[in-house]
Amino acid sequence: MVLKIVRTVWPVMLTYVAIGAPCGMIMGQTGMEPWMVFALSSTFVTGSGQFMICNLWLAGVPAPSIIASVAAISSRFALYSASIAPHLAGASKRQTLAVAATLTEEAYGISLAKLVEGEDWGPRESFVLNVILIATWGASCTMGAIVGAVVDVPTAIASFVCTSLFICLLFSQRLSRGNVVAAVSGAVSVAVCKFLGLTNIAVLASVVVGIAIALACDAVLDGRGARDAR
Repeated sequence: MVLKIVRTVWPVMLTYVAIGAPCGMIMGQTGMEPWMVFALSSTFVTGSGQFMICNLWLAGVPAPSIIASVAAISSRFALYSASIAPHLAGASKRQTLAVAATLTEEAYGISLAKLVEGEDWGPRESFVLNVILIATWGASCTMGAIVGAVVDVPTAIASFVCTSLFICLLFSQRLSRGNVVAAVSGAVSVAVCKFLGLTNIAVLASVVVGIAIALACDAVLDGRGARDAR
């Protein structure tokens, strides 16, 4: 079973190595020892959140602002768990909890696709997949922390890895009105916060503003379209 899962997920594992190593370098620059990097990377399973914690910490952002920002972008995992739960209806509560507690974004996508397609896939396979990806991410971050302690890599270069990842994800999304409005309004809100000196809440504000304006825009235009149709 493990070999079957590895054959399925090896491209994601390679991606984890490419992204996890720079993340580990940044974590090392915050003063974390390699064992600390591995401990955090193996228990805090959102890579974007780890990048955000390190970059905001290096920028001198207060801890409450870091917690609020990371919590905002990590809230999506509640939706992931809720959407995959109906497909694990036959599993025990312990199995369901094990899958939900170790879920990563990539593992969520793979497991959900397997479950929807009706393949020979269940909570056991989903949990093993999660563990394999978490172990790969933890080892990659630790390797980056070790290399970063020997080779001086500029923080700006390592930090841009996460930014470039989100740029790729943005352009891979379906070009819809809501996505465009959310992206533009989020970028504008960050620029405004930076201009006003509100760097502590720039990320959190961009998330809230982008989503709120996109939802409001869709609601207004959809309502107007319904009235025109009548």
